[in-house]
Amino acid sequence: MKIEYLPAYLSDFNLIEQAFSFIKSYVHHYYAHFAHSNAMGTDPTDAVEVYEMLFDAVYSIMAEQARKFYHHSGYL
Repeated sequence: MKIEYLPAYLSDFNLIEQAFSFIKSYVHHYYAHFAHSNAMGTDPTDAVEVYEMLFDAVYSIMAEQARKFYHHSGYL
């Protein structure tokens, strides 16, 4: 086993940052109407639709995509 010391914070090595970035781009792409209505100051949706949107975004990350996060970070 080899110990590697990393900088205090480096988003390239932080897997959750990659996942959050993926989720944000998914929401931006598939739920553009939500961002538009929110920017216009209108009531975009109810809380249930927001939770459904986040559920879709989180569960859109498949095993292959998660593996790519690890590979990109150098863990695999």
